[in-house]
Amino acid sequence: MGKIVYLMALAGLLLLASCTRHHVTADTTHKVEIAPIYVTVDINLKVQRALDDALGFQGRMHDLFTEEELKQLQ
Repeated sequence: MGKIVYLMALAGLLLLASCTRHHVTADTTHKVEIAPIYVTVDINLKVQRALDDALGFQGRMHDLFTEEELKQLQ
């Protein structure tokens, strides 16, 4: 009788061990991060061209402004 109980207990353990389920998943998602883009636009050329067009009929820029003022315009 004792052997049958041990055999039944062993059979029960084997049945429980065989009923386990293993599921392995791999994370295949990729995180895409969109960062803001900062753009600095320099408009000095547009201002310089506008000044050249506006003052073009009066002569050269060197005739109208001093060297210090021309440096500030650039």
